[in-house]
Amino acid sequence: LRGHVPEEGLRGPVLDALRAQVGSAIPVTDKVLILPRPQCGALAGIADTGLPQSTDQDTDERLVGENAQAREYGYSEGERLTFDLVTPDYPAYVYVDFFDADGNVVHLVPSQYAALTLQAPAERLIVGGETGAAAFSITVGPPFGQEIAAAFAASAPLADGLRPPVEPAGPYLSWLKTAVAAARAADPDFKGEWVYFFISTVAASN
Repeated sequence: LRGHVPEEGLRGPVLDALRAQVGSAIPVTDKVLILPRPQCGALAGIADTGLPQSTDQDTDERLVGENAQAREYGYSEGERLTFDLVTPDYPAYVYVDFFDADGNVVHLVPSQYAALTLQAPAERLIVGGETGAAAFSITVGPPFGQEIAAAFAASAPLADGLRPPVEPAGPYLSWLKTAVAAARAADPDFKGEWVYFFISTVAASN
């Protein structure tokens, strides 16, 4: 069983219900992660943008495409935040956002450090790397906890200009939903999808 629940107390009932459905002949392995609020709500908001979640993740957790659980990363305070993904099977603009434990979204791509560019199909993109289209340096700091990063692929740009570097996640996701709807209305052949990553951050050990 893969997925996430907002609190530890919900893991057991979910597993019990599934085991009751499939019976004892089929073992159920628990890979459920705890994604507390507000990130759980942010993920629901992402799913409501009108873009499909990537089923390409069934074969590779980094792929952006059309549903599977994402890769999980762990970082300590002061470490460089970096992760990689693979673009979908068509030319796409890739937006990368980090949703923190305080309910805000930090825009990584595009940003003042990384411009929005058209990416080739099936191209490896290193977010926060030393070189490449998404090269910049950001280090982990408070607030710490269970957080998520999301990458949105779109066959056409969703907006002109940059969003504020940091803003509340709720209004941003509402804007994103509107932008996706406008892109679909403008182009019947518009394509888009998203992928997410679990990111656990902790304070540096003394």
